[in-house]
Amino acid sequence: MPSKTMSDLDSDHPLYDQVVHEIHIPNEMRDHGEVSDEVIAEAIAYLHRDGILILANAISPSHLDDIEAVLGPEAEEIAKDPQHHFNFGKSTRNMDQAPPLIPELMYKVGSEVSNKPHPLWPFAFAFNIPLCDMSVENGSTELWIGSHKDSNIDQQCTFAGGETGLVIRPELLEDRRQHSPPVQPSTKKGSLIIRDIRLWHAGMPNRTDVPRIMLAFVYQPRWFQAPSRVILPLRAKRLVEQWEAETGVEFQATWVDGDVDHKTINSEEVDFSTGSKTLRELEEMMHLPAH
Repeated sequence: MPSKTMSDLDSDHPLYDQVVHEIHIPNEMRDHGEVSDEVIAEAIAYLHRDGILILANAISPSHLDDIEAVLGPEAEEIAKDPQHHFNFGKSTRNMDQAPPLIPELMYKVGSEVSNKPHPLWPFAFAFNIPLCDMSVENGSTELWIGSHKDSNIDQQCTFAGGETGLVIRPELLEDRRQHSPPVQPSTKKGSLIIRDIRLWHAGMPNRTDVPRIMLAFVYQPRWFQAPSRVILPLRAKRLVEQWEAETGVEFQATWVDGDVDHKTINSEEVDFSTGSKTLRELEEMMHLPAH
């Protein structure tokens, strides 16, 4: 429900106190790999409304400990590499870091659970897995709850040459801040964060001396025809094919012999475009008259 503070009395908009909805997954559901229909219904409802959802206790902390033991020391090493990709510049200290791509550290998470096209309907979901507790202090992601509902490519900044970037126009941010300011939720280790890819969000500074690592996976429907591929070692193929058979989720992978040096992988190499002619013509579709 909306609430109003004294500072808002002269404003044209009420101020909404927003929180990211959290659903606690019981141990028995997590360990079994399936959740109840009620949990699914609750998750879908809030994800549709808010564009963001936290499933607490969805992942075994021991699995995250195994991955963090590898990625923690590597984060310090990678941060010193002048050639490594940092999101929006090295000064942000917000860098890409791929997880180790070996079968021993590839865990299944529950069986239920540039210019590019920007459809006005859900076309991708990001699944984030923090390897530690997250808070404002260590850089929990800034989230603009509900912004996915009217998110479109025209809201992004236009740079020289007509290129659009992954930055929301400042005047739109300030307008929305008057009634629906962003939040930085605190999440516990073992949580799974599901986000509609259209939701406004931003990386925030880590004010501690300990790297705050968060895994990120993007799920897209087949009709989007995304050309993106993940690079995986051939010895993991049997495991991935087993996951595909159990979940119905396809892993678009390029298989290579030997081990993959995950420390050299970054998001600049990922193609977020689409092979769909219809979606490539989205610019015209967006400006059709409203009915």
